[in-house]
Amino acid sequence: MMKKITKLAVLPLVLALGAGFSTLANAAQDCNAKRAAIEYQIQQAEKYGNYNRIAGLKKALSEVNAHCTNGSVLQDAQKKVAKLESKLADKQKDVQEVKADLREAQAKGDAKKVAKYQKKLQEKQADANEIKQELKQARAELASLQK
Repeated sequence: MMKKITKLAVLPLVLALGAGFSTLANAAQDCNAKRAAIEYQIQQAEKYGNYNRIAGLKKALSEVNAHCTNGSVLQDAQKKVAKLESKLADKQKDVQEVKADLREAQAKGDAKKVAKYQKKLQEKQADANEIKQELKQARAELASLQK
């Protein structure tokens, strides 16, 4: 029962933060959205008597109050873009390696390995496409913060 409550309690926070980053063009509003989401979580934790969660959330709120600024939100967005760019480069390297393995298996005529590498290649390419979408979103968020 408690896990279910925790999952339900986390959902509004995730939605609020996600909505804050994707729809607000002002970094100060993002800080306010973070505060509001955490305050909501504190209310929910108090409602259910989850005192350990309350303590953690109050610490998180104090961190946001102390450190969330226009500059920090912008810096976080820049870090997110850089991290995703690095992740995409790594995934693209993985794709190239699997392509090389696939070509080698095809040259040897090993049907079992060809099938294995084709499946692996599709998975790696799907991962890369997912990262590309995340990166596109992160770049849009960064651009909106830089206005």
